[in-house]
Amino acid sequence: MTDTTSGSPKETQAVAMATQPPVDKQLYPAVAMYGPCNVFDLQPGKVKFWCRCGLSKKQPWCDGSHKGTGITPLQWQVPPQAQRLYALCACKYSADPPFCEATHTNLPCQVLQRQGACLHKDKHDKSTKLCTGCGWVPDF
Repeated sequence: MTDTTSGSPKETQAVAMATQPPVDKQLYPAVAMYGPCNVFDLQPGKVKFWCRCGLSKKQPWCDGSHKGTGITPLQWQVPPQAQRLYALCACKYSADPPFCEATHTNLPCQVLQRQGACLHKDKHDKSTKLCTGCGWVPDF
């Protein structure tokens, strides 16, 4: 899906690819919310850090909660064309981050299945910040 308000797809993809974890180790974030995070009146050209771990208390923006998870935030520059509303991904599984493209609609079953089959299930307890093997977090 191409969002004409976000600059060129190549620009968005280049930023995302430059900051993603190595392909050989898939890290699964926590789902912050099954739906978009609607953000209004962002300043064109401003650099923002979109949370990719799902742990931030300031969704959709990073608050540093990712530290120790191996997941890093996405550096994103607000497109130069002013826009009133941005629908940003809050499930953290978008194919076009930071934009929501409705991946969340089919995600709950996949997440539950992955968590049920997690090889690190024995470590799922209150002391675990985030299991990046499946996206499990305590009390979520």
